[in-house]
Parts: sequence; structure tokens; C-alpha cells
Amino acid sequence: MDQGPDKCTSPWAERGAHHLVLEDVQELALPVPATGALPAWKPTPDLLAQVFQQLPDFRP
Repeated sequence: MDQGPDKCTSPWAERGAHHLVLEDVQELALPVPATGALPAWKPTPDLLAQVFQQLPDFRP
């Protein structure tokens, strides 16, 4: 959810920038190593397969 530059109340938020707020986050039992980057990046199909294997009820 994009809260826009004036609505994010996180103390870590950069003022005047857009922020994504994650909801309904689920911890995975097994870590899935991934090196993310800024700006947003697209996960590889292999990484997604590892995540979805741990979330059998997840429907994108």
C-alpha cells in the first residue's frame, strides 16, 4: 500500500517520498537467501518457487 509522501508515520521514513507499507507479512520457516536492492527489484523464478513452497495456500 502506497501511503504517499505526507501520510507515512514511520520514524524511518524519508520525508517527502512515497513509501510502501507491507501488511499481512508471514515469516517463513526456512530462510530464502536473496540480495534485494533499491529501487524495487523483481525476484527470480527460483526464489519465488522457494517462497511458494513454504506457503502452499498462497494465491498471487
